[in-house]
Parts: sequence; structure tokens; C-alpha cells
Amino acid sequence: MTPANRTRGRLVLLGLILVVVGVVAAAVFLPDDASDEAGTLQAGECFQNTGTTKDPEVNKLACTDSRADYKVLKTIKGGVSGTLECADVKGATGSLTQVGTESFVVCFADNKR
Repeated sequence: MTPANRTRGRLVLLGLILVVVGVVAAAVFLPDDASDEAGTLQAGECFQNTGTTKDPEVNKLACTDSRADYKVLKTIKGGVSGTLECADVKGATGSLTQVGTESFVVCFADNKR
């Protein structure tokens, strides 16, 4: 094998390693909202969080359902900071934020049935 071929082979191997590391990092660090309905929530709808505040699992429910803990006040497609974007939403007590290919912010308050 010539030195040029060895160098090319090492570069290809290094490229493959970087691709694998990138895919693993994306799977670990990018938000994955496919398992719940947070991205589909609209103002006036209600939901239940069966996850945690750090890792919410949103289930959309009728606002009259006793399990519907929160009511959506505003949704912002392309939003990136619930704290900033919900600060001026009257009555908002919390927010859900997803940043990634489909970023959004959901501003909500307790559901008063």
C-alpha cells in the first residue's frame, strides 16, 4: 500500500467514525417529541403531563376531563424560549419548549374546570 492510499484509508475511517459519533450524539441530545402530543396543542385545548417537568409526556384531553391538568393559552411555532415568549401571556404559569427541526413553545395555565 502506498503512503497516499494509507492516508486516504485513514481519512475515510476517520470520516466514518465522525458520522457514527454525530448520529449517536443527535439521538441522545436532540429533543424527541414523537411520543406525545405537545407539538399539536393549540390555544384553548387541555392536556395532562404524565412525565416530569424535565421530560414531559403530553396527552391531549377534553378540558372537562378530570385528568386535564393544564389549559393551553398560546402556542408559538418556531419559538425557542418558553420563559421569554410566555412572559407576556396573561395567566401563564408554565411552558413546554421543544427546540430542533420543529421548534415550538406552548404557554399554559392550570385548567380550571
